Amino acid sequence: MKKISIITSLYKAEKYLKGFLENIVQQTIFDDCELFLLDGNSPENEYDIIKPFLSYDNIRYERLEEDPGIYGCWNYMIENSDSQYITNANVDDKMFNDSIERHVNILDRFSIFDVSYCLNAVSHSHSDSEDLAYVRMKNSKNQKVFPTAAFSKRNMLYTNLPHNHPVWRRSIHNDCGMFDTENYISGSDYDFWLRASIGFDKKFILIPEILGIYYDNPEGMSTKKANLDRNMEEFKVISKKYHLMYHEGDITKLKERSLEERVSNWNRFHEGSDDDYWHVGRKPSV
Repeated sequence: MKKISIITSLYKAEKYLKGFLENIVQQTIFDDCELFLLDGNSPENEYDIIKPFLSYDNIRYERLEEDPGIYGCWNYMIENSDSQYITNANVDDKMFNDSIERHVNILDRFSIFDVSYCLNAVSHSHSDSEDLAYVRMKNSKNQKVFPTAAFSKRNMLYTNLPHNHPVWRRSIHNDCGMFDTENYISGSDYDFWLRASIGFDKKFILIPEILGIYYDNPEGMSTKKANLDRNMEEFKVISKKYHLMYHEGDITKLKERSLEERVSNWNRFHEGSDDDYWHVGRKPSV
């Protein structure tokens, strides 16, 4: 059994696939990983690109007869693998060579945490030259970083904190279930992380360092202009559901406190407190 499963869904992925594979096999702990490539009945010829990489005994390829969507693919791969940890890897993004190792070290060392996530540089081009430039700028203070923040339940209510290639314990699925493919198309991951954090009190940790490159793909499922209205509607539905759950939990706790504590808590809840949580988009100090 490998220590970590890297799950990657494939659909019209030819354009990015070779560069993705060349990048992922450079992970410092790739020998401890299983790369699970699941083809959601793509009309392109991804297998021809993958075939030379199947010489690695830890790269696995399967093709489905019907496309279940990205999160249907994720569920299939999770249910059909047995590693201790899981991470997703998108074919149009890149990870620094030590990315997975850094996350795994955190989860190995601190059993209290269930999910580890990091900062990601943002690229508006997928050219190899720009990727290399981002690597050289890894520690630059001027690097454009995808908005995230240190973990709190309140921060999670306003943005998908883990977002890109987090690493999580397989065991959280025993409590939290799988990604919801019945109600959401693009928001299933956000729904799952909120369910884990607010519904089941799972603990997340941010590594405040750039460990990957997020490609702001104009044709991506979550970024394509034609999908924006649907994506925003899903976000609103998910956010409202977990806001209500969070409010109910806060009110239950308030009933057990003194009047003074109730008023103080209620004010902080509605007005926010810099001492209580990171603001969304506020860059954590390193």
